[in-house]
Amino acid sequence: MMKPFKTAFSVTLLFCLIISFTGISIADESLEENCSKCCENRKLVCFNLNPDRRLCTAQYEKCMETCKSLGTVSSDWGDCWSPPPDHDEP
Repeated sequence: MMKPFKTAFSVTLLFCLIISFTGISIADESLEENCSKCCENRKLVCFNLNPDRRLCTAQYEKCMETCKSLGTVSSDWGDCWSPPPDHDEP
């Protein structure tokens, strides 16, 4: 008699775990996308202010590394990675 209850409970628990991990992945992708847009905007501003495009490109690439590493790599433009306060930083 208890076996159907245990099976239903296990399936429900598994479903909840899958849904929660999917949400974390989506949140990280959104943060990375926002970070990438920030880096792109900074690069455009840098191009307008600085005649040395190589410097702007190098800063942009480092900024993108920060985004892809979810903030673990430092960058001069590291403030582009700004997760919400309730987000666990790596």
